[in-house]
Amino acid sequence: MECPKCGGQMNTRAFKGIELERCTGCYGIFCSPETIEAGKDVWLSEAVLDVGYETTGERYDKVGDIDCPVCKVKMDKISDPVQTHIWMESCPQCNKIFLDAGEFTDLKHNTMLDKLRDWRKGRRN
Repeated sequence: MECPKCGGQMNTRAFKGIELERCTGCYGIFCSPETIEAGKDVWLSEAVLDVGYETTGERYDKVGDIDCPVCKVKMDKISDPVQTHIWMESCPQCNKIFLDAGEFTDLKHNTMLDKLRDWRKGRRN
């Protein structure tokens, strides 16, 4: 499967029952919302599964018009409802989500700094 952001190869990665697709180029993550929620409860899942640099993720965050690597349809642009500075893409057919490098880690750890990030970056339009 080809990464919708950088064209790199998406490979399956797993850790303690959490399985997702991760890009070998930009380190973006493609998985179901249920996988994200389950990963929040697994200790160190972010350290093993979300290995890309946050700066790389920020660069690819600007690439928003992408097609689902499975369904080949335009993905919807969404924000996390709690941490609105986290911009993701969601497939309207298979419901899977694409996270840029560092976003899974950010989703897992909601800190006071995230409130400032929400204010600075704002909700996705």
